[in-house]
Amino acid sequence: MAWRCARLNLVCWLLLPLLVVAQEPVATPEPAQTPEPAAEPAPAPDPTIIDPRINAPGTDDSPAPEVKPPPEFAYDIPEPVRMPLIDRAHLGLFNAIWRSARRMDHLFGGSYDDPIYQQTSGSLAPALLWDEFDGFQPRLRFQVDVPLPHLNDRLHAFIGRVNRDEYVTERNPESGAIARQYGPVEEDETLFGIRYREPSQGGRFEADAGLRIRSPLDPFVKGSYRFMHGTSEKALWSLRETAFWQNSEKFGLTSRIDFERIFHDTWLVRWAGSVTYSQRTEGGRGYTALTLMRGLPNRRAVAAEIFTTGKFVDPVPTENYGLKLAYRRSIARDWLVLETRLSCTFPRELITQERKASLGIGVGLEMFFGTNEFLARPVTF
Repeated sequence: MAWRCARLNLVCWLLLPLLVVAQEPVATPEPAQTPEPAAEPAPAPDPTIIDPRINAPGTDDSPAPEVKPPPEFAYDIPEPVRMPLIDRAHLGLFNAIWRSARRMDHLFGGSYDDPIYQQTSGSLAPALLWDEFDGFQPRLRFQVDVPLPHLNDRLHAFIGRVNRDEYVTERNPESGAIARQYGPVEEDETLFGIRYREPSQGGRFEADAGLRIRSPLDPFVKGSYRFMHGTSEKALWSLRETAFWQNSEKFGLTSRIDFERIFHDTWLVRWAGSVTYSQRTEGGRGYTALTLMRGLPNRRAVAAEIFTTGKFVDPVPTENYGLKLAYRRSIARDWLVLETRLSCTFPRELITQERKASLGIGVGLEMFFGTNEFLARPVTF
């Protein structure tokens, strides 16, 4: 009986606070008023007051939020979750290339920051050409230049699908970063190697070593000395001597002269002439080209070229000559350029062939990575 009285007293003590609260008067809330349609918005919260529901830095064990500085490079930004497909492909290609360069340089002990390797640059240029003489000629050209700072700040690795006669022997003229489009498709070759460039101050020495990626492998080495005098605004002269050796071409020598000048700050005129002698060439083989380019507003440009190619000792000394016109403009993105081309050439390969006009058209795309600079030089010439 005593135990039951003790338990009853305990329950009463526990219920006593609730009974006291229940006896206190409760304020009756006023009826809610319907807001006016034109009610003014609530004032903005004071930024100096920290919401207690949010962990302020230093009040708990969570790390302080990291404040990242503005990116120094156009590609040093996180990839958005819903980036358009074209941008994902462009960014993915660039990241794959500069990260490969970083891994390759680290094999030699390099430990540089990522922005050094993000100076990688290049372009990818598919094109489809057609003319009455050769028919359809699909093209896929690319060229990549990556820095190797641990080896030497003047050394760069390169890989590209170019015309060997333009890159190795230099007996065909260049067309910007992409080789010109002369010759059959079989002349396009994938090359990989190392290039050395001295700072451009009057005369400079350049050297390249690499191989043509095919079976069997076709290694090459070449060295060049270029002397430049003047400026493009007045008159720029360039003399270039190149000695090369390639397993399929053997020893050879190329002499080239260039002249260029800018008129009225918009027109660029460039003339180039070259001749090449090698152990596999009967006599000399050369070209001449006169190119006119003009940049237009809104990332557009036009270009025209008159050219000749041929061999000095051959039944057909002049293989080809003619005129080409091109129009370039950026589309969709600054790094994507569309180019259309018209041409009228007069090719002849055999003495029995009749030389006649061959009309042609072409279209190409050029995707730059590592740079958004617009270049007026054509890629389908």
